[in-house]
Amino acid sequence: MSISTSKGKRHPDDIIIKYNDLPISMIEIAKILLLLWENEDKRHPPPKKGAKMSLEFINELFETRELTNEILRKYHLTNRNSSSIKIENNL
Repeated sequence: MSISTSKGKRHPDDIIIKYNDLPISMIEIAKILLLLWENEDKRHPPPKKGAKMSLEFINELFETRELTNEILRKYHLTNRNSSSIKIENNL
């Protein structure tokens, strides 16, 4: 799996984010989030946090603008698959 970027056209600093060389949009990210939250609520139904914990993770990621091992541990996420994720900035 790879995540890469290329130069966009809407602004001098605009980028196109690609997953396995295919551009992804905010609509696709929204659809992924809906599926993720539905699954989290199935795995950890209310009154457990489920999707709310996923949203807290996303909000903290937004606030800090970095993905750290500390944040991954805080939300009980492991870094086991991230080593297979290749992130390329082709700008």
